[in-house]
Amino acid sequence: MTALGKAELLERVSTGGWFQGVSDSEISRVIALSKVKSFKSGEFIYKIGDEQHNLFCIVDGQVNISIIDPKGEEFMLTAWETGGWFGEAAFHQGAPMPLEARAKTEVTVLLVPISVIDSVLSNGAIFYRNIMVDMIGRAKLLYKLIETLLFRPLRARVAMRVLHLTDLFGEQDGESIVLPFKISQSDFAKMSGGSRQRVNQIFRHWSDKGIISKQNKRYMIHDIQALTAEIDAIDDE
Repeated sequence: MTALGKAELLERVSTGGWFQGVSDSEISRVIALSKVKSFKSGEFIYKIGDEQHNLFCIVDGQVNISIIDPKGEEFMLTAWETGGWFGEAAFHQGAPMPLEARAKTEVTVLLVPISVIDSVLSNGAIFYRNIMVDMIGRAKLLYKLIETLLFRPLRARVAMRVLHLTDLFGEQDGESIVLPFKISQSDFAKMSGGSRQRVNQIFRHWSDKGIISKQNKRYMIHDIQALTAEIDAIDDE
């Protein structure tokens, strides 16, 4: 993983959504007062219960955000790719982090101290409005996830998680949409509350129907309408 220069860091931060509308000069000052740190694949960026005072921007790589139960079972809420922001719970300073963040791949992140935001930004209202809009979107997803987990079969739950990642990161490839990073069926099992074996069966069923395939370790969605219809499945048959 190569080190990024100031121009690349500026591009990562300014295109991530939270700093939309903030001037390049102020973003550059935020970056200058922040820290770039790398993590190995599988390494924790923070754990549940940790106290944090930083926001995190993914400069390069992929990060999984998860909940862990007392028995050590993992439920993966989402995965963030290059340009994604996380760690917003740090705004509640002094409170323990409610989720864990772990590097899915080798990852480089920009650690932005909460204190820097207010000291640098001349119009913090723009930044905080961006945060609020993003949090509303994440809350809507969480409400839908709760409804799906409580009332929908595994097939619908897996379809929802695939579509969520497609909305966030999907790239058009001809008539198909590709997820441009590696994600395993074990990951989808952790995101959907099912076993890897059952998730494997669901993906084979979708592959047989021409809905989805895996090429070069990346998932290709060929029929987005059919996949969307799977959310309304009433059983796993």
